[in-house]
Formats: sequence, C-alpha cells, structure tokens
Amino acid sequence: MKRTLINMNVAAAIFAMSTAATTVNAAEFMDGKIKISGAAMQAWQSGIEVDGAAANSADAAADSAFQRMRFALNINAQISENVSVFAELSEEPNDWGNGSAAISQDLGWIQFDLPSNTGVRLGNVISTTQNFIRYSDGAAVQSNPFVGNGLVDMITAEEGLWAYGSHNLSSGTNVTWDAVLATPDFFTDFSDGHGYNMGLRGTINLESGLSFGAGTFKTNHDQASVAGKAAGSLIAVGDGDNYQFANTAVNARGTHPLIVPGVDAFIWQADVQYKANNFLVHGLIGQAEDDYSWVGQGTGGSGLTSTSYVAQKSKMAFWSIEGKYDISNDFYVAARYAESENKSAGISGPNEATRLQVGAGYWMNDSTLFKAEYVKQEEDQFSGGGATDSSVAGGTEWDGLIVEASVTF
Repeated sequence: MKRTLINMNVAAAIFAMSTAATTVNAAEFMDGKIKISGAAMQAWQSGIEVDGAAANSADAAADSAFQRMRFALNINAQISENVSVFAELSEEPNDWGNGSAAISQDLGWIQFDLPSNTGVRLGNVISTTQNFIRYSDGAAVQSNPFVGNGLVDMITAEEGLWAYGSHNLSSGTNVTWDAVLATPDFFTDFSDGHGYNMGLRGTINLESGLSFGAGTFKTNHDQASVAGKAAGSLIAVGDGDNYQFANTAVNARGTHPLIVPGVDAFIWQADVQYKANNFLVHGLIGQAEDDYSWVGQGTGGSGLTSTSYVAQKSKMAFWSIEGKYDISNDFYVAARYAESENKSAGISGPNEATRLQVGAGYWMNDSTLFKAEYVKQEEDQFSGGGATDSSVAGGTEWDGLIVEASVTF
C-alpha cells in the first residue's frame, strides 16, 4: 500500500489522505473506531549556494548539513458508519513552523460519506489546481518520487468545505471531481471584504492508463482586507519546499516564483498523464493572474513580497513535465523539468525561471523509502524567483544534492 501511493491517480489522492492512515500499520483503539499512524523524515543537504544577484547576500555561501527532522501523527476516528474525523499533528518547519519545534494541527476535517462514492469534508481543506498529486508536505513525503516539490505547484490549505466524488463508468473509465469553498486563510479570517475562495477540478482516467485533468481556482479579496498581510492566498506560491538556503527563513518560499499574491486571482491548469505498470509520464500547463501585485513588483522588479498591494496586474504562465520509471519493485528513477514566465504588467527583460530535478529511490521495505535528488534552478532577473535580487542584472542560479530517509508507521 505504501509504495503504491507514488503511482496513485487523483481518485486515489482524494481519498488517500484519510484512508491511508487507517489501512496500513495503524494502531487501533476502542474496537477499531480510532486508528493512529504516523510518519517521520530526515534529510541531508549539500551546501546550496545562490550564485549571482542573490536577494539575500548571506545565501551566497553555504555548507552541507542535516535538516531538522519532520514528524507527523495521524488520527482517524470513525464516529458512525458515514461520519469520521481526520487530524494530522505535525512539525513542519518548511511551511509555517520555521524556528519553532512545536507539534501543531497541519490538516484536519470532519468527513461525511454520501451515496454514490461522494462525500463532503469540513475543516482544513486542500486548495489546489493540481490533479495528479505527487507532493511532499512535512513528514508526508512518500507520495512524491522526488525530494523537493515542483517549481510551479499551486497548492495550499485553507478553512472551508470540500466536496468530492469518484465514479466508475461501464466502459472502464473513471471520472473524478472535487470542489472547494474556503475562507482564504489557514486559521480564520473575519476581516471585512475577505471574500471566499472557490476551486473546481476534474479528471477522466481511461482504462488504458491515459488520464486527462483540469483545475481552476479563484480568490476574491478586497484590497483593504489584505493590507498588512503577506499574501491574499498562498496558493500561487506553494506550500513550502524541502530546499534550504544558508540565511533565508525555511518557510519564506524563497525557492518559488513570487509573482501572484492571491488577492483577486484566477488560476487554471490542464494535465495529461500516462501510467503503465512500471512507467509514468505527466505533463501540465497553466496560468495564474491577479488584478493586484505586491508593492514594488512593477518598479523594483519581481521576486518581492510585501504587506501592501497595488492595483496592477500580475501574471505568470507555467508548464512542467515529469517521468518515473520503476527499475524493479525496490528501485526507481525519476526526472522533472518545470518552467515559469513572469508576464506581469511593467515587467520587461529576462523573465523566466526553470527547475530541473533528477532523482532516484530505494524501498527498503513497504514503509521505508530512501531518496536522492540533484536539483538545479535558474532565475532570470525578472522571473519572480524568490532567490533573485531583481534590482540587479544577471539573475541567479543555485543547485545541490539532497538525500532523504522516510518511514511510515
């Protein structure tokens, strides 16, 4: 079960976040009504030095080191036949934990199972345009064949309602859908004019292994409601990554393009995937745009966040392709290339960011995975890359090796 998570399609992904913890190596209490499982991850990283016009000059030199260990505890409670509760308690420095070592709620919901393989979740919902999710989140890393995430992953967590369904047709085709209505904050937001975020995704999965997917997402803040905040919604800058620089905060999103602040934004993404027994290839293309920019982007360049906003269009186009090949039941290799382009108003000149990831993995057993990855990222001056000082010509690049060991229990 654990190793098949790497190959899951979106139908499995929708349900796996609550069911995986209940079906594999889970400790059971109260006659099986409560099941507890967890995960742990530790990584070592070579010294990733930012070469060129670094936004933080202290990142221009670095040494190798071990990252802080990630740990997560998953609790599933079956309240009745059709009602359950899921909660993940985790320590996740690359998202919002940063300098602390506290165990906090990272994800959780009340789930209502409905007829015809549909359901509704209330709580911390996952807001994303991604359809075939291979993503590392804290200690939950075994669904991702790489160590780091993609350059252009659009994903975050917010408070709200998440409806979903998965349907098998007589032809052997599987169709999935899900819809999100969320308050644009991981905690709570009652500020006047905060609006609601809305997302819709769907896939068609053919019996041959070929799949098609599409996703859209809309944020809806008034400008005044986000004044003093670092972003409207974090969906367009990702949910944290496992690459660390020498002197930039772990949760600063410094490895991502910082273009769209998520104030009044619209994002779309289209995917195609082919999956055979031991081979997978996935390509995506999309665009994110906002009627607002962080103050400073149009004049000082890009790759800059602030807590004030200006009515000036921000826009990025992106695409990515990845593949994975299982050499045997225990070994695999994988590669991913992603590119984004900053098309915001007022941006002229070199405006692209790229990331290349080449990785390999070894399953020691069904619960223990070792991964290694080489990553190289290049950021043009006006790419929006978070490592780039866009007021200086030339852009930046950084690369490194990262090794990861993870266990689920």
